Amino acid sequence: MKKLALLLGSLLVVGATASAKEAVVAPVEVSKEVVVVAEPVAEVVVVEETPLLKVTKFGMYTEIDNNAGSADGDIGLTYLGTKLGLASGSGDWTYGVHAYRAWTLDSDEGVIDGANDRRLELDAWRNFNRTSDFKYSLGARARFAGSYDRYYARAKYSYGFVSGSLDLMHQSANDSSDKNDNHRVEVMPLNLTFGPLTLGYNFQGVRETGDVAENANRVESAEHQLRAYFPLYSVGKFSSDAEIRLGLKKDSTAADKTAKNEKDYDFGDLQRYGINTNYQYSENLSFSVSYLYEIIKYSTEARKEYYGEFVAGWDYKF
Repeated sequence: MKKLALLLGSLLVVGATASAKEAVVAPVEVSKEVVVVAEPVAEVVVVEETPLLKVTKFGMYTEIDNNAGSADGDIGLTYLGTKLGLASGSGDWTYGVHAYRAWTLDSDEGVIDGANDRRLELDAWRNFNRTSDFKYSLGARARFAGSYDRYYARAKYSYGFVSGSLDLMHQSANDSSDKNDNHRVEVMPLNLTFGPLTLGYNFQGVRETGDVAENANRVESAEHQLRAYFPLYSVGKFSSDAEIRLGLKKDSTAADKTAKNEKDYDFGDLQRYGINTNYQYSENLSFSVSYLYEIIKYSTEARKEYYGEFVAGWDYKF
């Protein structure tokens, strides 16, 4: 019995060992995660250079002026002009160039050159507070004509329904002219806008300077007007506005002269009516036609004198 028990025990030990050798340990899978680290992307910043000067508009026009009392066959003074608008990149500065050539057209004598048959004007404005309610600008102008040169110091402002402008001028006569130099002023101090209507008072003054020729008088003049501006109609691409000027008084005197000048007038003796029409062909291109008619009854004469002006042109805004 003991031998049998020992034999059975030995068999159990050998069986257990064999079973242990046959056991297979399953392999352990290790998950390998691939971590991709993104390279930093450099941000591309496009810097647009602000132009020092840019063209804002360009246009051309023709104008025909006619005065009463012209000689037979005289059609009038006819202009061919061009205008160029410029601005700084920031818009704080604006500039203008205006030039024309003019001829007197006569049905008998043809084309006749005149004393002031050409002109060049250069304008500059510095604009302040462009984004606020109170806006104002200071500027200068130089005008070069045939018989004179004129230099301006300018100002204008707007605040709500109130606006105004001022031009101080010195006019220098060229050697070919027999006229004196003079100082000039034109001011509209307080324009009032009520809805579509703008109403303002205008003053113009002239005073001769320098030496006065023998037996001559130093001329001074002051002119007062009332002016009104308002739109007439707007239909589609067509629009129109009007201007009316009413003369209040013009008085010209000299150092030793009290008699009225032949060009003086009293209240209501000057009336001027202007109509401007515009056709907006596209967002940039527009065409315009305007006509004004002025009639004056001077204080020293019973006759009336008229002045007519017709202008047609086009403008392209950039």
